[in-house]
This record gives sequence, structure tokens and C-alpha cells, in this order.
Amino acid sequence: MALLVLSTMACTENSTPDNPDNTNKLAAVDFTVLTINLGNTNIQGPHYPMRMKSADYEAYMAGVIQTMSPDIVVLQEVLSDKTCETFLECDPSRTCYEWWLAEPAARRLLGPNYTIVCDAREQVECMGVHLDFGSIRGIRPGEYVAQGAITPSLPLPGCNWYAGECSEDQCDQESTVSGILVDTKAGPLHLVHMHPMAQMNATVTGDSCRALQIRQVFEDNIVPGETALAPPGESALILGDWNLGLEIYKLSTLFGSALADQVWYNYINCHGCDYVDLDPRDENNKRYSTTSNFSWLGQIIAIDHVVVTRDITGTCTVHNGGGMPGTSRLDSNYPGIDTMPPNDRMDHYGISCDLHFEPFK
Repeated sequence: MALLVLSTMACTENSTPDNPDNTNKLAAVDFTVLTINLGNTNIQGPHYPMRMKSADYEAYMAGVIQTMSPDIVVLQEVLSDKTCETFLECDPSRTCYEWWLAEPAARRLLGPNYTIVCDAREQVECMGVHLDFGSIRGIRPGEYVAQGAITPSLPLPGCNWYAGECSEDQCDQESTVSGILVDTKAGPLHLVHMHPMAQMNATVTGDSCRALQIRQVFEDNIVPGETALAPPGESALILGDWNLGLEIYKLSTLFGSALADQVWYNYINCHGCDYVDLDPRDENNKRYSTTSNFSWLGQIIAIDHVVVTRDITGTCTVHNGGGMPGTSRLDSNYPGIDTMPPNDRMDHYGISCDLHFEPFK
């Protein structure tokens, strides 16, 4: 039986719960962010489709990320336990080797100084919040919760993108938008991790699903009863792989509609909009490429984006090595990079940001 113990010590005036002077004052805060898609273009392997399979390469990237030590990290296409549990890996150089004895991939990459949650669908989209920056509402500091992120339902019937089974009126069952609420010194911050459905081929653009998933960030009841991940009038940071190329990535809706693009323009950068993007641009106001796809054609493909509410300002860098001046790819100094099969290398470039968060007045 629980015991209720009442202290006989008199409360001081400043310790009363309803005393407004007892609440911490909100203060502006500077913080750093990193978004990176860890996947690759290798869909031929039987066990690691588009996933990081070299343990040495993963350890190198873990060192890069932990040296950067961002306050917020969002990782796309993380190696999930769901992948590893489908087969027995006998090669100790692979990331699924004795996976049940190891820390989850997101923890290996971020280290011990983060509270980490992943999406509730396939656990391939993960978010980390540094212990020094803030806490995730409802999660104990430093904890790893595999399905801890709020993950809206798929707005259309699910399909298997890797198996080529998707049609234009379906959603890849792995695609997600997901969110958490982070308590910071500047106040609560809605952190939204973007990875809606990608184009599958020239005729299946994924545009219908992608548009609905992006709307789930801003609108209630896209799936009845589910609320927006970024409620109107509240601070938000929305970033990741949007699979949305806008005016740069003309292949994104080849032979198809541009519904998802229009959702962007309805909510972001428009007159009176609450949201703006911080995508790095060149002197001609064109986004820098965020993936290596079609780079051999000189095609700019900017499908990764960083969007904020207007109380957050700052600048971002695409680490694309040769596109944005003065940058290099985050894995460029990996000792085995010259001998690694090109399609095993991450095909997205990391984006890091230095941001300033002003509390709402």
C-alpha cells in the first residue's frame, strides 16, 4: 500500500506552485541541427536494401556526428531491428551481426548524450535531442524509445515500395511524417521529421500520398481524429527528406501532378505564412543539391529541406562537397571511401544549421 507523507515543513512564499515568480523565465536560445539520410541506392542486396551494412562505415559516421554534437539530429533510413531480425548475419563486419546484443543503430550513431525516439511504423526515421538542449515530452532524458515518435496513420492504403508494388493511390508503408514535442529554455518546440513517400518510377510519382502526408503536418483530420504535427501558432522545426523537389527537381512529378508541391506553397514562404524555409541557396537563389542522384548529369536535386516558424532564424549548410562552396561530404575522409562500392555510400548530403529560437512574446 502506498503511503502518503505530508511534510510539516512550512512552504516558503517562493516555492508555492501557483506563484508565477517560481516559474523559470523563458529565454532566447541558440542551437544546432543536423539532418541526414543514411541510406544508399543499393536495392539489389538481399538483406540490406538501401541500408548501411558496413559496421566500419557506420562507426565512422557515428564519430562524425558525435564530434559535431548537434542539439537536434534527425536521421532517415536508419537500419532497423526489423531488417536484422529477418536473417542471420554471419559476417562480423556487417551492421546486423549479433544485432540483438548491440545498441540500436540510432544509439550507436548518436552516442549516450541524446534522448532518442523513432517512428512508430518501421523505426527507420529517428530523432535525437541532446541532453544539454532539452527534453522530449513524455520520454525520460537519455532514453531510447523505438516507437516513441507520434506517427500519423498512412492516409492511403499501404504498399511495398522496395518490391515495386505501389500505385499512385497508395502509400509506401515505410514512408512517414512523425513528431515530438521538445521542451527547451525558449519554450516548447514541435520537432517534425519528414520522410513522406518517394517517387517509385516514371509513372508512379507518389505525389498523392506525399501531398497528404505533408498536409498531416499542418492540418487536422487528414486521417479522421488525428491532429496536425505542427499546430498553428506554435513553434516548430520541420526538416528531413521531404522527397519534394519543388522548382529544382523536375523529375519529381514527371508525367504526374504536383499536389505535394502545392501543399508546400500553401504553407511555406507565402505572404502571411507562419513557415519559412532555410534551404541554402546560391547567388542566383537556387537551392544547392542535397543528393548525389543524377549529379553526373549536372542535375540539381534538392529534396531535403529545413522549415521553421518565424520565431526561429538562422542559416544552414549542405555538406555536398563541390556544390556549396567550402563544404565536403560528411563521409569524405572515411579511409575506405575509395574502395567502397558507390551504391553503398550514402546518397544524400547532410544539412547542418545554426539556429536562434526566440520565445513567443
